[in-house]
Parts: sequence; C-alpha cells; structure tokens
Amino acid sequence: MDITKIGHGENPDAVIVEGPLSGGHQGFKYEDCFLPENQLESILPPVVEEAKNWGSMPIIAAGGVWDHDDIVKMMELGADAVQMGTRFIGTVECDASDVFKQVILDSTEDTIKLFKSPVGYPARGVKTNLHKSIEEGTAPKVACISNCVAPCHRGEEAKVVGYCIADRLTDAYDGLIDTGLFFTGAHGYRLNEIITVKELMDKLMNGEDT
Repeated sequence: MDITKIGHGENPDAVIVEGPLSGGHQGFKYEDCFLPENQLESILPPVVEEAKNWGSMPIIAAGGVWDHDDIVKMMELGADAVQMGTRFIGTVECDASDVFKQVILDSTEDTIKLFKSPVGYPARGVKTNLHKSIEEGTAPKVACISNCVAPCHRGEEAKVVGYCIADRLTDAYDGLIDTGLFFTGAHGYRLNEIITVKELMDKLMNGEDT
C-alpha cells in the first residue's frame, strides 16, 4: 500500500484490507488467491504497521470475516473494525430479492467458486444455471450497452467469458435465477437462516452463533 499516492497531502479516512475469501472480484490473480501469504491474516498486520508511520487512520479488515471469533481475531491482529457483506445477505432488512437470499442459503462449499470475469480478475459467487448455460452455449447474448467497466473493452471480454457482468448482476438483484450472477463470500454456504439485523448483531457481539 503506497499511501503517498493518496494525494492532497491528507491521509485516507480509512483503509480497507480485503483478503481473497471475499465475495465478488478479488484483488489477486486466480492462482494467487490460494497462497498463504495472501490471506487476510497475513496481509493485515503489515498494513497496520505501515499505517502507524502516517498518523491515525482506521484499518478495516474484510474478506471471510464471519462470526464473533473472526472479529476478535482481526482486532487482535490490529484492525480497528471489520467489513462484512455476505453475512448480512441473510437478514430481513437486506434489500436483495428473496431468490438471491435463497440461492445463498442453498449453496454448498462445493458450489461457491472463483469464476472468470469480464474485468480481468477472478470473482467469487455461487455456481448456478448461468454457468451451466455458459458451458452449454445457451447463455444470454452479450450486447454491451453501457460500457460499464473499462477492462471489459466495450463487451469484448464479456464475450470471452460468456456473460455481461452488469446484466447478470442486475438479474441476480432482480431475482432472475436462470440468468443471475450471485456473488457471495467463501463462507456463504454457512448461511442457514434469515434473521433481523438486530439478531445478527447480537450474535456477532456476544459470540452466540450457529
């Protein structure tokens, strides 16, 4: 992390250190996601130490943080806070569709995979009908209308991997199970109930988890 490139002579409001167990796109090449030296518990401490040279700024640990014990572990490694995404999909208040939530609830450790993405980085999600249709050549046609991410080169990379990420993520949000791309963290298969945010926060704070 080169904080000198932040600009304007000011420190960032916070720095998020995300390991390769997170949902969605990863900051590593596919094979590098599995290396011990790239896991969150390995990359967090050096950032914590470097940040001390630049004054006070919160360091937030992310990627694979699931329960109370994980939060405590990250704090012991020097994090000021954690970022959690997948765990909150399983809450009543989450505005993802019921279909999206059910896809995560039905997932298994074997169906959560790292996929190729039009942006050039691996992305983690649930293997569903979309990926089957890509393999069979029956996936929805790629027609770039938004040029949403530069690495996709106006749909060229989308055609290579077989899907438009903007369209497929939108379908997932809308609950279209046959064409949606359902991102989740590596521990998404551990989600087994839909509860309120208050109930989840109680579990995370008190260590009462299933």
